[in-house]
Amino acid sequence: MAIFSFNKVRRNSVLALFSIIATVAATGSFASLPATAENLNTAWQMALSQNKQVEAAKQSQLAALKQVDIAKAARLPSLALTAEYINLDSPPTLNGNSLASLPNAPPGQGLVSVPFEMQIAEDEAMLYSAVATLPIYTSGRISAGISAAKSQASASHDKQRQTTLDIKLAVAEAYIHVLKITELNTIASAHITALSSYKKDVTNLHKQGLVSRNDQLMASVALSHAVQNGISIKNQLAIASARYNQLLNRPLSTAFTLEPLPLHGMTEESVQTLTARAITTRPELSAIHHKIDALGFTAKTIKAVTLPQIYLSGVYRNLDNDLLLDDEVIAYGVNLVWPIFDGGITHHRSGELQRQAAALQAQLDDYHQRIELQVTQAWLNLDETQQRIRALGEVLEQSAENLKMTENRYREGLVSSSEVLEAQNLRQQSLGNHASANYDSALAWIRLQRMTGEL
Repeated sequence: MAIFSFNKVRRNSVLALFSIIATVAATGSFASLPATAENLNTAWQMALSQNKQVEAAKQSQLAALKQVDIAKAARLPSLALTAEYINLDSPPTLNGNSLASLPNAPPGQGLVSVPFEMQIAEDEAMLYSAVATLPIYTSGRISAGISAAKSQASASHDKQRQTTLDIKLAVAEAYIHVLKITELNTIASAHITALSSYKKDVTNLHKQGLVSRNDQLMASVALSHAVQNGISIKNQLAIASARYNQLLNRPLSTAFTLEPLPLHGMTEESVQTLTARAITTRPELSAIHHKIDALGFTAKTIKAVTLPQIYLSGVYRNLDNDLLLDDEVIAYGVNLVWPIFDGGITHHRSGELQRQAAALQAQLDDYHQRIELQVTQAWLNLDETQQRIRALGEVLEQSAENLKMTENRYREGLVSSSEVLEAQNLRQQSLGNHASANYDSALAWIRLQRMTGEL
């Protein structure tokens, strides 16, 4: 009968799958599989190498590192060159009176005041100057600025890690979804083949007058429903494949073959252990910690601005004045700057940073609870899929035995065609449920790894 060919197809598929899994377990690799098949690691590499979100996170990280370089450069000397052209309406002139003695006058007598004018500069001049400054003491402003920039760079790195984990999870979900729909499509195709063969058998029996017309109609209706279900599954497979290709940044119609994933059992670690590890490894929490640190260091830089700042300075000026004996001036010294009062700007900026830090701390506390819930849900989902696999394993054997017995009884005329079709459907449903449970378990394992930050 047709069901035997269906069982054979399914049995060969299952044996092939278990053979692949056994090879993976024995060798630890997929070396024996076809070279054209993609594995999950390859998919991750392809997705991460061209993903725009990852590229954006990478550029943000590079920008944050440049901010560290900028903060460090504040320790180095600065040099400024200036040139200035001056055109006056008249040349600068010094006027005044000087004392002069009359000729032949006795000493100390005959002094008169004589007015005079003396030009001290041209009405046009080019002034040049060079000013160099070197911070000697900044009350910790520069060092705090460097620490703040480093904390921001660390937070940016954590953001990049989070983006990478999210992309890997999305690719893994699409990968597993394609495998799942492919398996369901195989089951649906085998079911259609079995029902087609069954319909032919019933048609022949009807022609011989051994079964009623109703049996033939029921077989046709069941086949029609199976074909419609097969069309729907093929459409789902096309959509899942397009989504997978989109995540790998390649044409949506690209053909591919995926390697099956190894089966994972239930983790032996408790939810508490996994949660504790997640709190230490999740980049989201680390990013918030670094942002809070950055705000603290930024507050120190703002406070340091109101404290003494000492600079070493050197100045060279060329006055471009031929009337002077020496129109070049070189000066150097130590400058002290101490902004004592700024109208309360520093106080208000400090208060703003305190509010921002408080907001991040509240967000951090919320993330702790959220991560605990995420890990718990992922652990429970994995446990559920493992229980489903065990329960469906028994149903899988029972559905095969039930179909075989129903088929034999139908041959003997002890059961109706509807019972055979029901047994066919139960077998197909049990195969689909078992396959779904396996892939749901693989997905639950992947999501648990993401929740603990170890994907």
